[in-house]
Amino acid sequence: MALRKVIERLVQGQCPMPGHIPSGLLKSLAGLSHARGKVSRLSPLERVITSLHHKEPDQVPVAPITNAAARRIIGVSFPDYSRSAEKAADVFCASVDFLGAELIVLLLDLSVEAADFGQEMIYPQNSTAHPNYLNPWIRDVDDYLKIKPIDFRSKAGRMNELVKLCEIITRRVGWKAVVSGFVYGPLGVLSMMRGAGKFFKDCLNYPNHVRKACAAVTETLVEFTRAQCEKGVQAVTIDTLYASLNALPKKTWEELEGPFVREIAACIRESGGFVGIHNCGHGLYFDAQIRSMEPAFISFAHLPDDCSSPTELKEKYGEAVTMVGYIPTPLLVNGTPAEVMEACARQIDILGRNGGYVLAPGCEYPPNISLDNAFAMIKAAEKYS
Repeated sequence: MALRKVIERLVQGQCPMPGHIPSGLLKSLAGLSHARGKVSRLSPLERVITSLHHKEPDQVPVAPITNAAARRIIGVSFPDYSRSAEKAADVFCASVDFLGAELIVLLLDLSVEAADFGQEMIYPQNSTAHPNYLNPWIRDVDDYLKIKPIDFRSKAGRMNELVKLCEIITRRVGWKAVVSGFVYGPLGVLSMMRGAGKFFKDCLNYPNHVRKACAAVTETLVEFTRAQCEKGVQAVTIDTLYASLNALPKKTWEELEGPFVREIAACIRESGGFVGIHNCGHGLYFDAQIRSMEPAFISFAHLPDDCSSPTELKEKYGEAVTMVGYIPTPLLVNGTPAEVMEACARQIDILGRNGGYVLAPGCEYPPNISLDNAFAMIKAAEKYS
């Protein structure tokens, strides 16, 4: 497809499968969009692609990550959102059409993979799906050695429902937003099957047991990731929560999860997609995660362990990775729209310079609060860019 045709379709919103554009063409498109953005308004997809290539668009793109919160727009229940690809697709499309989200991450909850490995789940009516913490699949350290890769096509019901969601969304959203799939890293999956407190101790006291379980889980996660990419998503986001000071020591994380998330990231790149990371931990390890996964973007909630200010963060990592964040969740819950817009303005001023930035919450937008502050983020991007 000629570059001129790509731009025409971007502006007109006509192409249903943007995930298959070659990387070289995307880079050229980013350069042309950067120039065009100085004189005219860009499409949402142009805006995000330009930012991911570290060029400044007409305004910073916005990813409110409303996800489950957007179900309230159309009246979808939590259980339906969690278990039905069609219902979830309606919710994500509402976040694009009603709110104006320009980057969406297809995160349903953090138990999708664990459920398919056998973890008993609970699907509350008014909150996010979660494991039955009273009945963990991993009850003893020896249970790590019993974990085996699963038959993805026939035994991975929730994962395949998310793959179906990828297919529906890429068809329905088309050029209106950049769509990212989602996979929880192997340590995260295991923690959902064990419980965080005991799991942290196991990582330190029984690393070989945990490592063997990671290998088994990753074999399935790579297949899960590849299946999402085949449905046309432009990116897949890997959640590596435990690569942070409030979870595991950096060296421990690099030894336990680093090699396995490297495999997942390689699968994304081989499929032609952008590698994304989400980590809402305190003092997250930007450096270790970049070494392991070479991501295009990192979604984060707090400053990394080696930065003391957003200015230092931009100076140190602004050329290496696009930053997605990092409006605090407590502010979204308790702040006024005016206060949220002020926080957005500060971040846009520092992190938005020269591109490489997407305005977003530090984590998923709280699902049971008003959407007023999501609209405030959209307005701030228009006003302060």
